[in-house]
Amino acid sequence: MLEVPFAPNNLGRHHVPRPLAFDRKKRLVAKGDFDRAFRHGSRARGSILLVVARPNGLAHTRLGLSVGKVIWKRAVKRNRVRRIFREAFRLCYGELPVGFDLVLIPAAPKLEPVLSATCAELVAMAHKAARRAAEKAAAAPPPRDAGGDRP
Repeated sequence: MLEVPFAPNNLGRHHVPRPLAFDRKKRLVAKGDFDRAFRHGSRARGSILLVVARPNGLAHTRLGLSVGKVIWKRAVKRNRVRRIFREAFRLCYGELPVGFDLVLIPAAPKLEPVLSATCAELVAMAHKAARRAAEKAAAAPPPRDAGGDRP
């Protein structure tokens, strides 16, 4: 009888690179990150979604979603909106500005988003919000030195 070595970490799965994967590094998950985005981010509103953009200092863009229970009472409806927003982010990732945290919020109550329109609006609103964030950063006064340069 032929003996096959057991490989508990492999289990017959092959790692295939997924260029459009929505892995954890592309997700905005910490409450502090959301708070900073809402407090210091720039906004751009379209007919489907509101984009809040804040520079994150990373080499990639991260996505956060804010879909409230107040508008959609049923989780099924909220989850559908989230799925469409995530898929739009995943498909349009290469066209989005790099180095930003983007928080997506539905722009209208009882929204029934369509993927193609959401993709187009996400790219446009993300660039608009990123441009506003860059203007806001350029207009802000430079941070003060803690040590100072006094003799």
